[in-house]
Amino acid sequence: MSNPIKLKRDELSSNYSGSEHYDLVIIGSGISGLSSGLMWQKNTENKKTLIIEKNPYPGGYSTAYERQGYVFETTQLFPDIINMIDYLGVEINLKQFKGNFMRRLVVENNDVAEYKIPAGPENFTNYLCETFAEDEAKIRRLMDYSLDMFKQVRKLKANSRLKDKLLIPFQAPKVVANLNRTYSGLLDKFGITNPKLREVMETFTSFSGVPSDRASAIMATGAMLSSMTRCFRPYGFFDEFPAKMAQLFQARGGEICFDSAVEKIEVQDGTAVGVRLKGTEGVIRADKIITTVDPMLAMRHLVGDEYLPKKYITRLENTIMSVSSINVALGLDENIDMSLLDLDYPYNVVSTGLGTAEKLFDGFMAGDNAFTESCFHMAVICPSLTTGGKNTVTLRCTPFALHKWEEWRNSDKAKYKEEKERWADFFIGLAEKYFIPGLSKHILVKDISTPATYARYSGSPSASLYDMASLVTQFGPKRLPMETPIRNLLQPKFSHGLYGTMMNGVQVVDLLLNRKFNNGNSLFDPNNQSPITNNQSP
Repeated sequence: MSNPIKLKRDELSSNYSGSEHYDLVIIGSGISGLSSGLMWQKNTENKKTLIIEKNPYPGGYSTAYERQGYVFETTQLFPDIINMIDYLGVEINLKQFKGNFMRRLVVENNDVAEYKIPAGPENFTNYLCETFAEDEAKIRRLMDYSLDMFKQVRKLKANSRLKDKLLIPFQAPKVVANLNRTYSGLLDKFGITNPKLREVMETFTSFSGVPSDRASAIMATGAMLSSMTRCFRPYGFFDEFPAKMAQLFQARGGEICFDSAVEKIEVQDGTAVGVRLKGTEGVIRADKIITTVDPMLAMRHLVGDEYLPKKYITRLENTIMSVSSINVALGLDENIDMSLLDLDYPYNVVSTGLGTAEKLFDGFMAGDNAFTESCFHMAVICPSLTTGGKNTVTLRCTPFALHKWEEWRNSDKAKYKEEKERWADFFIGLAEKYFIPGLSKHILVKDISTPATYARYSGSPSASLYDMASLVTQFGPKRLPMETPIRNLLQPKFSHGLYGTMMNGVQVVDLLLNRKFNNGNSLFDPNNQSPITNNQSP
């Protein structure tokens, strides 16, 4: 076995001083937690800040790991968050995908339609118009409307006050009109009935495992535009991004306590006053606490139902968390030239046609999955084409539910292993058929992650990968609010993905600072920034 590779994440260590009191404690060092900490530092002076992380490294679901000399990654796409990382001073070398954003295959019986979706909304619009010339007028109206709607989202305020709410119909009429509209409904609005065109457009809702007839039109539009406007990936491994954020946070005076899980958020008279770590007796006192972990874990376990209003508990019980997945990470030998296979995109996606997302989501909601030879959705990612390391391929397959996987892992290890291998072979077969001929002959290392893996890693009771599901019934004011029923306890849950999780940090710090940072805006406004401190070095 080859020597382990030294990842950036493994170069970090705790610098927890053991202090009994902090101005701010953040639970979780994923991108939400790290961006919250860095945004807070950027806009405050002499504030003691502590991030607590149960794993021995930062990043949450955005990281990389080593197996037998191969490095595998859990993140695929670096969206257009450049203005935020520039603002924070995070330096990372990125490869920009200036050509195509995605290679998309749609399988209908024995027919396979291929689409190469270009990066950039204008290029995407022109591509659609060329590919579906008979629908050009509808396409241009839809895309113009989508771009304008996203601009109007920028005019909204996070955690709206009464004055803000009164202005919304005038500042963002398209947002108001689409607040309760699904993405499928948005396509209907513009008369997009061509099934092939709808298959391409609905790609952007399937990213999070939600079908277009249940996905928020606004959320889907935002996901599409934020991911394809400018998209990147690090030239190194993806763990470099959270590692650099953590290093910067520590260099600016922040403390991180790795390998420590919060056992309890201490509440007195309805106010969060601190946290207690597992295996310890004392309480780390805090003026403010931000939790970035699964809300079911944070509110129902770390806080406890006894401190929560019944109405809020009911809301938690009725909240549908996002889907989970099976990931198959493959290390390949050197006898295959990956550069010849046309796979150098952020995503290569293959799925069956219209109705697939609905069937798969119904299977997930039933507590299982609905994958078959005639109903599937899978992304194929080849990070080694950028990193230049050993040949690696990741097969990302969603949605899967936790239930049976957790049961097997806990009570029938043989069955658990058998099912892991069965599904890995199924997805390897799809990748071999549609993207990488002879793939199975080149596999040297195989690492399979199931919903049970994600539940153990993140602590999420449902193995949720993407926060709350982006259903239209849970969007905007219908999402769990950032301010919890517990005073001084905040729960930033803007959205999922690097764009959404960075925005979590923007919104929660702006709320803590009474809009002195981002003027209450729902999205980051680089033209509004005037840091109130010189706490920007090193």
